[in-house]
Amino acid sequence: MIQLSRSRQIIQIALPIMGAMLSQNILNLVDTAMVGQIGSTALAAVGLASIAAFLVQTPILGISAGVQAIAARRLGENKINESAYPLNASIIISFVSCFIFIPLAFTLAPKLFAFLTNSEAVAEEAIKYFDIRMMAMFFLTVNYAFRGYWNAINQAEIYMKTLIVMHLSNIVMNYLFIFGNFGFPRMEVSGAALGTSLSILLGFLIYLYQALKSLKANGFLKRKPSYDEIKSLVKISVPSGFEQFITMTGVLALYWIVGKIGTTEVATTNVLINIYLLALLPAIAFGITLASLSGQALGRGDKEDALLWGRDVLISAVIVILFIGFGIFLFSDKILLVFTQDQSLVETGILPLKIMGLSIAFEVIGFIFIHGLKGVGYSKEVMISSFVFQWLLFLPIAYALVHFFHVGLLSIWIVQISYRVIQSAFLAVMWQGGKWREQAL
Repeated sequence: MIQLSRSRQIIQIALPIMGAMLSQNILNLVDTAMVGQIGSTALAAVGLASIAAFLVQTPILGISAGVQAIAARRLGENKINESAYPLNASIIISFVSCFIFIPLAFTLAPKLFAFLTNSEAVAEEAIKYFDIRMMAMFFLTVNYAFRGYWNAINQAEIYMKTLIVMHLSNIVMNYLFIFGNFGFPRMEVSGAALGTSLSILLGFLIYLYQALKSLKANGFLKRKPSYDEIKSLVKISVPSGFEQFITMTGVLALYWIVGKIGTTEVATTNVLINIYLLALLPAIAFGITLASLSGQALGRGDKEDALLWGRDVLISAVIVILFIGFGIFLFSDKILLVFTQDQSLVETGILPLKIMGLSIAFEVIGFIFIHGLKGVGYSKEVMISSFVFQWLLFLPIAYALVHFFHVGLLSIWIVQISYRVIQSAFLAVMWQGGKWREQAL
């Protein structure tokens, strides 16, 4: 059984991370509601451009996992005076990456959105939103690095409080710039992008102030990062970023496959995925917690404790997720009605959602160990497993079932859940095998 002191430590780290993630999801809903008041073209453009912006940035945003892995290891080694060195390296990497990516994104944006939508009006508005968001790419990347650092040193509450300030400021700025209130120019879609970008900049300034105030003793901006430090951070961060990219493009491919079944099924899939992501927020938070605790244990040289944290975090997470899963199973119809009043969507989605409720406790294993393994420097192996299970197993089977056997959404959803359960078992075996404990950082 898990010791009470270890359980308390897990919860103390995981709760602020959950709070921060919940605030992000609430913000997404508020943003959607505010932009939706302009019209369907604006809503479609912002939705499309947001996904495109995330995809472009994911290879760099993996820097959060890299900073967390190295900083947690230094903390465990009792080298707190060196724990901020990966933050220094992340600033250099972010600047160089953005110097390359931003002009490339500006150049390719017209072709990208012409491919993604047949509507010229949607494409035109999407480009406006996308271009402004790209201008904040450096600040967003560094914010992710700070997030990884605060998680690594068990101070996730700093990250949570900063995110809440960012989200509240985003709502205010959206109100001013989207609709032109209080004498501000009415910018509509461009105003939504400006509001989000300014809130990202505000978050960067808050993090920078906090770091300059309290992290000097930890090595923040005390010296230039060495080549080896940059190389070590890149080695972890790039596979982690591409793992997110692979997963996100896989979701887009799923939408494309389901689109061959029908429009109702696509809309239902969108609702189901949103519910799924909300339900798994605790799993992600516990996974990030595992990354910190195991990384610190490895830094102390206690490889057995690093392994045991996987068991303890998993037990804590499953207890939480079981309640969520039973709630989803029992109240599937009511949950669907929160997201849509369309009865055909509710009828199509109710069985897949009930199956999700029953299976989610098994799927949580995968989410925890994905983040845990990345947090101890095993991000390349996680990236490969994500590619194999999603792109070489699930998506080809899903496409074949729709194209050759003309199955419905329920069958695709069962196959999707099955592949995730299998992947979860594989990742659990990888964790238990313990080869990651030999990873030098």
